[in-house]
Amino acid sequence: MKQYVLVVDDEKGFTFFLKKNLEAAGDYDVTICNEADKALERARQLRPNVILLDLMMPEISGEQIATALQEYPETKNIPVIFLTALVKSEETSEAAHMIGGHRFAAKPVKIDELVALLKQVTGSR
Repeated sequence: MKQYVLVVDDEKGFTFFLKKNLEAAGDYDVTICNEADKALERARQLRPNVILLDLMMPEISGEQIATALQEYPETKNIPVIFLTALVKSEETSEAAHMIGGHRFAAKPVKIDELVALLKQVTGSR
């Protein structure tokens, strides 16, 4: 079953390669949003299976967007995975891979690890 993923990150090059690699690695349909102030609107329109959300963006932080998503019935149950360069995977234990109650993936993200994480949070195979 195809999984719909919304990637919200201000780094256009990163999102371009993430989209290409995710779509090549599995049954994913990836939509990119490079403007933090439009992320909530896009999530409400698209209702993706999961949102990959950069933690640090210029206008609005990923945490603020994740909090706003909780305020709308159509987005409150969408899993969010933060993308961050602030913490490296090796710096935390598996149980500690959480920020603000959401899973996170450390940048640069390895596609096979991200696919495994996507499967875990969406319950897909």
